[in-house]
Amino acid sequence: MDLKAALLSLGCKVNSYETERIREDMESKGFEIVDFSDKADVYIVNTCSVTNIADRKSRQMLHRAKTLNPEAIVVATGCYVQTEKDKEKLDEVADILIGNNHKGDVADVILEFLNGLTDNKKRLDNIIPAKEDSLLNDKPASDISDKKIKDGYVDDISCEKKVEEFSIKDYPERSRAFVRIEDGCNQFCSYCIIPYARGRVRSRDEAEILSEVQVLADKGFKEVVLTGIHISSYGYENYEKFLKNSDAEFDGTPLLNLVKKISEIKGIERIRLGSLEPRIITREFALGLKEISEFCPHFHLSLQSGCDTVLKRMNRHYTSEEFLEKCEILREVFDRPAITTDVIVGFPGETDEEFEESRDMCEKAGFAKMHIFKFSRRKGTVADRMPGQLTEKEKHARSLVLQELDDRMKEAYLSLFIGEDVKILVEETEGDCVLGLTERYVQVKADVSNPEGPANGNEKGLINSIISVKIDKILPEGILFGKVQKNT
Repeated sequence: MDLKAALLSLGCKVNSYETERIREDMESKGFEIVDFSDKADVYIVNTCSVTNIADRKSRQMLHRAKTLNPEAIVVATGCYVQTEKDKEKLDEVADILIGNNHKGDVADVILEFLNGLTDNKKRLDNIIPAKEDSLLNDKPASDISDKKIKDGYVDDISCEKKVEEFSIKDYPERSRAFVRIEDGCNQFCSYCIIPYARGRVRSRDEAEILSEVQVLADKGFKEVVLTGIHISSYGYENYEKFLKNSDAEFDGTPLLNLVKKISEIKGIERIRLGSLEPRIITREFALGLKEISEFCPHFHLSLQSGCDTVLKRMNRHYTSEEFLEKCEILREVFDRPAITTDVIVGFPGETDEEFEESRDMCEKAGFAKMHIFKFSRRKGTVADRMPGQLTEKEKHARSLVLQELDDRMKEAYLSLFIGEDVKILVEETEGDCVLGLTERYVQVKADVSNPEGPANGNEKGLINSIISVKIDKILPEGILFGKVQKNT
């Protein structure tokens, strides 16, 4: 077979992970993978639907594929396929539709179509309904708490469909490997469509995850990043069954237990967590992670707003005070942990006073980095129907205020490492310098021209190695700069 395939991933890291797996499968079936801008026989777009803008971008990319080669087969998969109710719109832009829980079937479905085994261009039977019976109400999941975690967090939000099991064997030209540990979300934040696009929480089998990490370690990857839609919920749908297993070695939370087991895999030197639900942070959880030398002290805790009344309208299940308590726990347990976050400005009904309350709380938290988003309406969500929608001008003005705060907080955090030695995992080379990340997810540019130190940065031998760098200053682009240490 002499066919070319092009893939494009939109949206989150989970989509990127799944697209990588589709790429591997397509290659194994004989397809040549080319750039999405090239002429191909098959175009696969892993779509996003987190906002109305993401929907529009997904449609644009599917249209673009048809423009690049009108004779090509265009495959649409992902969240936009799940949430778009107007099937005529999908018919206009794609030949094959594949739902979120069938991405492992993409290559086989394409081959069936090419070989004439099916004349059904619209694989609607492969789509998980956007609203299953269990999803028809907007009732949020129960609040999580230490006392109710096993009988209130996920046991009333089961999903009959299991998570699709597939793994990745390699990440060409990357130093860090991503591993999906779960899919779905039970939180039903008022601005979010994802529970309807991805379904409820379904966790991957622990043995499958460990097997995938072992393969990646054997390939030479030193760092793995655990990712998912809501990784704090990993394992809780099987919590009762897990506790009844007399052979189970369980300590703390399923996520903590998984990190411990991954740390035992030879060759893995760093384990990083994706975005976390703030409520998972307890002193016991933090102390458990502290004992794992491979764990990277970088915590991305989604805040969304620092104002309690806005948090309530968002259907977030914590207060700003509770969030600050979580930050304090992390700083008491870890040395200078990087605490990063997401903040939405201009949520429906957000007053000037509420915004100022949110800004003040962010300053108290002292984040290492904030990802600032202007509220974007998503059809089908509760927030889309809320009164008090702000103008783009108002949202833009507030994002600038938070950006100025973010710049100051980031510089304050980076300054903590000037004059110190840090270890970076090298990801790129740039002349006599290399670029990499510290355990705290801080980017560092390092001069490796020292004749007594490692070889010139242009030599591929430094990629995927962990080296020690003495930090001298903060560069204007907001990253640390230093010189590699002798005998690193």
